[in-house]
Amino acid sequence: MESKTVPGSAGFSVFGDKSVKFYKNVVDFVQQNINQHNSRIFLSRILNKSTVFIASNTAVRELLHNKTDYMDLGYKAFMHEIYGDGIIFCDGQEADNLRTLLQMTMAQDTIRNFQEVINRLVTKAVIKLDTSSPVPMYTFFKQLATELCISMFLDVDFETSSELAEEICALTTTHWHGIISIPLTFTLPYMQSSSSYSKALEAKARLLQIIQQRIQQTDAGFVHTVSKTDFVSDELGTNYLLLLTSALVPKALASILTSFVIATSLHDKSGYLEKAVDDPDIVDWLLLEVQRLYPPFFGGRRLVRQDCIIDGFKIPKGYCVMYCTHAAHRDPKVFPDPDTFLPSRWKDKFLEARDTLFTFGSGSRSCIGQHVVWTILRVRHL
Repeated sequence: MESKTVPGSAGFSVFGDKSVKFYKNVVDFVQQNINQHNSRIFLSRILNKSTVFIASNTAVRELLHNKTDYMDLGYKAFMHEIYGDGIIFCDGQEADNLRTLLQMTMAQDTIRNFQEVINRLVTKAVIKLDTSSPVPMYTFFKQLATELCISMFLDVDFETSSELAEEICALTTTHWHGIISIPLTFTLPYMQSSSSYSKALEAKARLLQIIQQRIQQTDAGFVHTVSKTDFVSDELGTNYLLLLTSALVPKALASILTSFVIATSLHDKSGYLEKAVDDPDIVDWLLLEVQRLYPPFFGGRRLVRQDCIIDGFKIPKGYCVMYCTHAAHRDPKVFPDPDTFLPSRWKDKFLEARDTLFTFGSGSRSCIGQHVVWTILRVRHL
């Protein structure tokens, strides 16, 4: 079967770049191009590189499951200094080997140990919640998720080690700002002012120092598990803990939980939330539908290192691929009435979500900690 040419245009270098328009409103940018080209796969120019956008659900799955050998991850140039060597930037056999080791740290025994911490911290947060005035939901969930991650992954108790906990929280926020800033390091002469990126690197150095201290001081829990894992280098272990405790995970959790509250408050016309109190299956339906409509991340980026064909379209070596989770989750070929909040569409289809939802990635690059995330999301008190 002859391959097709991707519709759209990459334009001319620099002058044809659509980055400003894309980052101004990524959802609108993708939908406008889908409408313009009558295709859920189209070509544009982003970050001055020819970029193929994939908004088809089946094509995203094909990319994530079957085309990993044709692609390199597209984050290294932007995020490597912030996170260091680790699973985010590995490819091929190296990635497979490291992933196997990381999965061992997330074994069922570990998840069970986390369950006690999760129940305790969620119960405490709900009891302390002051409902006498409006509660900023995202802020509440972000604080809770941050405490959960630092408590689970660094074994830091916020009550007995409050100063350390506060320092880590502040550092993770500064560290996160490096991801969303321009990667330039500078300090203004005669002033105590540095770029956000410089401050992020300083925060990273301090976080790694704290992590190393936790490894030395802790003889149980998750930190101990990671320290005893047979990584190629100690640096991989500390960078793994850095990734888990960075603001990235709490922000994702807070986003899903906030979307859950908003969606069930505004769109739950059939009373699913009330029924979910006695039926855990309905809890899963609600969570899956929230993740479908409101994924916390837009998608992902890949660099094409070898010509490949996705959904019949030829994508040349040297191009970028941007897969669009938000749009793929609203593909009408897979989800009838895609913009409607309809939890019942997941009845008896929980396992199928692995093939059609990409909230935590999919295939060999899926999120290693997604079982922990699901454990948190399913807590009864939430």
